[in-house]
Amino acid sequence: MSDSVTRYVPTYVNRDGMRTLMRGAQGRATYATAAEAQEWLAAVVQNTSAETIRQIWGDNPRFEVRDCECWPNHFDPKGVWFD
Repeated sequence: MSDSVTRYVPTYVNRDGMRTLMRGAQGRATYATAAEAQEWLAAVVQNTSAETIRQIWGDNPRFEVRDCECWPNHFDPKGVWFD
C-alpha cells in the first residue's frame, strides 16, 4: 500500500503571502479530482458576497485548486502549505 494518495484541494493566499488550504486539513475537505475541487470553489465564489470572502480569506485571496498529498483511507492532507 502506498503511504500517500493525491487528492485536490481549494487553496488561497493568506495575509502573510502563503498559499494554504481554504478549509480544514481533513479528508472531507479534499476531492478525488481537480474538477470536483474547482466546482466547490466556483460555488463558493458565486454564492458568497465579496465582503464575506474578504472577511474570511482576505483582500486578495487568489483562489486556486492544487494537488495535495494525503494519507490513504481517510484522505487527511499531509501538509497545508503550497508553493
